[in-house]
Amino acid sequence: MQSINIQERQIQIINLNINYKTIGDGKIPIVLLHGWGISGDKYLELARWLHSPKLSDSETRLWSRNAEDTKPASKTPQPPLSGGPSSSPDNGMLECVCSQYSIIIPDLPGFGKSEEPKENWNLDDYVEFVDKFIEKTSRKGGFELVKDLLKNLNLNKGLTSIATRAKPLRESILIGHSFGGKIATKYAIKYPEKIEKLILTGAAGIKHKLTIKQKIFFILAKTGKAVFSIPVINNFQKPVHKIFSKLARNRKKDYYSASPKMKEIMKNILAEDLTDYLDKIKTPTLLVWGKEDRTTPLSDGKIMNEKIKNSKMVIINNANHSLPYHRVEEFGKIVEKFIKEHE
Repeated sequence: MQSINIQERQIQIINLNINYKTIGDGKIPIVLLHGWGISGDKYLELARWLHSPKLSDSETRLWSRNAEDTKPASKTPQPPLSGGPSSSPDNGMLECVCSQYSIIIPDLPGFGKSEEPKENWNLDDYVEFVDKFIEKTSRKGGFELVKDLLKNLNLNKGLTSIATRAKPLRESILIGHSFGGKIATKYAIKYPEKIEKLILTGAAGIKHKLTIKQKIFFILAKTGKAVFSIPVINNFQKPVHKIFSKLARNRKKDYYSASPKMKEIMKNILAEDLTDYLDKIKTPTLLVWGKEDRTTPLSDGKIMNEKIKNSKMVIINNANHSLPYHRVEEFGKIVEKFIKEHE
């Protein structure tokens, strides 16, 4: 069986050493943005599948098809994701997209092998990072660029051809999960001309009012060590810690495992609400949500679907927040159909 070549590379963006992986060398970049507290490695199985579905299907767990296609009543009915019999072979496999696309997976700053931001970043800083990252990584450089220039250059085009070939050839496709989904959403709002398609799964961005339990958690997250240093109260540390571990779920784990700088950045990211800006997104958008997602609940996805006019939503039964990492084949087929529909 043919192997899939994954290249790991390093690059400097905004004076930060950034690690990323690539698959394929097509002209259109598909950029995968991961969630908080993990790295781009989580996307490797999905990237392999998107690059060569027929090759990676045998290595991927088979899952039943149980996607629900939902459409808000206020919207014009849209065709199903499957493009008809011709778009899906009898064996359920999809054509390889590797000739057109290059899949690029960064470790976002502060995660994986990438350097932490040197300053106290907010969501806009991550958006600017992604913009510069796409610009740099989707260019051809060095001998490869010179070879292409010589091949395509003619006397009439001259320097104009050089300037054109030095830029990304087409807009990018963004796939964002959770925190990465929040970055991708803000990117689509800020740079609509630079993005061809937007795919969000379990995306953050809808801010909710804190419950009393959540407020207590954040107070303890900020002052916990000082409070529990008091001798009498110290006796209650373990039971209280156990209770709040259940209340806070992954958010607590993400917060306590982060460095001091990333803790502050996490607060900045959580503080920004994108709800009122979603109607500015004009890019064709696909929302894929796990029905059992407890981190970014299905209700958030439905709000996004309602507010993003040019959007379509697919709900996956028996799937949680880790949908794009654990339901690879099912998620990959939905994504690829969406990409092919809008080519």
